[in-house]
Amino acid sequence: MNTWRYIEEDKVTAYYGLAADEYLMDLYSDKDAHKDAILRLYSYQDFCSLVGRFQNVHAELDLESCKRQNSQFTRRLTGGGAIIMGDGQLALCLATANTFQSENTRELYQLFSNPIIQVLDQLGINAELKGKNDLEVDGKKIAGLGIHVNPHGAIQFHTSLLVDLDIPKMMSVLNIPLQKIGDKAQIHKVEQRITTISRELGRKVTVAEVRILLKKCYESQFEVKLVEDAIRNNEKGKIEKIANDRYKSDGWIFQNSPQPDMTGMGLKKTKAGLLRTYVALKGETMKSVLITGDFFGFEELFGHIETKLKWHPIDQLKIKAVIDMAFAKYPKSSDLSADEVFDSIWRATMGAMREVKYTYNGSCYYPKKKEKDKTEKKNEDNISVN
Repeated sequence: MNTWRYIEEDKVTAYYGLAADEYLMDLYSDKDAHKDAILRLYSYQDFCSLVGRFQNVHAELDLESCKRQNSQFTRRLTGGGAIIMGDGQLALCLATANTFQSENTRELYQLFSNPIIQVLDQLGINAELKGKNDLEVDGKKIAGLGIHVNPHGAIQFHTSLLVDLDIPKMMSVLNIPLQKIGDKAQIHKVEQRITTISRELGRKVTVAEVRILLKKCYESQFEVKLVEDAIRNNEKGKIEKIANDRYKSDGWIFQNSPQPDMTGMGLKKTKAGLLRTYVALKGETMKSVLITGDFFGFEELFGHIETKLKWHPIDQLKIKAVIDMAFAKYPKSSDLSADEVFDSIWRATMGAMREVKYTYNGSCYYPKKKEKDKTEKKNEDNISVN
């Protein structure tokens, strides 16, 4: 029987937690095929806020509240939305090489999450893989999933499993737009879109209890023996370097932040995730475009669109043509359409036009400095979201 390395940790920092996962993934970057894997089941200290790879941290987190509550925050390698992690949420990282004969992300999600679904079933909870990356119970999210593949083909599969959750605490640090938690008017509360193992069973369940079950189910699913092998002393320094270079770095954390002159913002909910698009104008020209959100795997597509629309005239047909050509060059799943991306960018453009009012003063237009949250809120209030 093959063996996998198994790691348990508790109450880690936001920076160490993600840095350790990246380090473990990078162990599989060697060109030689690996048939083993590393499973890490761990928890964070109360509370850490983690935003998705392509999100704007200013829009997703209440940074002042994070600072007041001494809540660490950083950015993940995986896409998706902002989450909080603490001692009631079980973090899972599976690091491996792709020896599973599948390049289909959806198939990998199903394969790697099957043991989690089995654990929930053993507990009497019927969960299914729904949407782009969630495990749901009767329409309520109980776990979020993420996959990152590094340039060498090594895989990092992430899960945040909600064993328990302090929803008021979550809402005090996360900015959650109504569009993200439901389309119907009657869905006003996050509680109606999220559930936990403890809530479903009507009793307090611990992370330790679930961790034992998960370990057994992963062994059964992949027909392996998990051998406990904690992070070694010689590995800790390497992990700390990754933490300092990336996860503690302002350059990493605050990337995808709009420039001060991006006065237009458009929201668009799609099957691929919530798009939050920013536009800056110079007169009747699009000076720059930024596409952020809780999506997965669209970085090449969006990067191409952002580049092509830089210093582009405000012309609906020409902007739409740029986006159509980008979709032809980088074909994606049916979860996202060129029309949806155009709609988000055009709404942001119209919002910027209302703010700029075609001002041509100076060599480069910059609006009066405003508080970011007030500017963004004003634009959100002026833009209806489908």
